[in-house]
Amino acid sequence: MADWPSFVTELFGAMGRLGGAGAGLVGERLELASLELREAKIRLVQALILACAAMFLGLLGLAILVVAVAFALPEQWRLYGLVAMAGLCLLAGLGAFFSLRRRLSRRPLAFAQSLAELEKDKSCF
Repeated sequence: MADWPSFVTELFGAMGRLGGAGAGLVGERLELASLELREAKIRLVQALILACAAMFLGLLGLAILVVAVAFALPEQWRLYGLVAMAGLCLLAGLGAFFSLRRRLSRRPLAFAQSLAELEKDKSCF
């Protein structure tokens, strides 16, 4: 019976150390998740800015090109030329859409590293 209080204090000490280690582990995982979230946000903003600039400048250039080609065509061919250019623009737009879709599907998940680390932690415990 005399060893009971020392056993209890050692048990509580071990539990406290284990809890501290677990809290440190959770803290590290949350830091990693916040870092990944910040990186994903920066990549998203950069992609949106570049996409908007490219779209605006591309549409402006395309509109000027369509007007220039339409004026260069003879009167009887202008309608056919405009229809052909509209078709080409639609095909280019579809190509860009499918390219963007393929590119986004190949990107890893935003929290892939955090999920991998949590899986490692789960397998350890």
